[in-house]
Amino acid sequence: MRRSFVLFLLSLILLSGCGFFSSPTPTATETPLPSETPTATPSPTASNTPTPTVTSTNTTTPTPSVTPTETVTPTPELTARLIWPRARFGPGDVTWRDYTCPQEGQRLACEFEYRKDSSFNCYVGGTCYDACGWFYSIDTIPPGVNEFSGPCW
Repeated sequence: MRRSFVLFLLSLILLSGCGFFSSPTPTATETPLPSETPTATPSPTASNTPTPTVTSTNTTTPTPSVTPTETVTPTPELTARLIWPRARFGPGDVTWRDYTCPQEGQRLACEFEYRKDSSFNCYVGGTCYDACGWFYSIDTIPPGVNEFSGPCW
């Protein structure tokens, strides 16, 4: 009984709230109707306007010349501080970056892999990075040599 009384009261409160808000009353305003009087619109007229024509001009554009880049040749002092793999390789197997930077050779880190062929010849591939990014690579691995091995010596 008590529950139905609470529900009745709650319904009464909700329904009584609807009477407090009045709906807006419409007000009449006069809206002008479109007139049937035509308005004058300007019509296009022909005129003698010259149109530009394309003419060729003889101009020469200089061919850009190849800017010589500095070939980096590591000094013995620098190469003595570098990390080298335990394998046989020569200067032709080493590729260097083509620019220098102030932190060259600092925070040096390398990764090497060694491979051997069926005749037990040892080959090496490696890449080294320093504080400036890629620094140098070593590659003596010919195509087709896929068997990994440990250091060559």
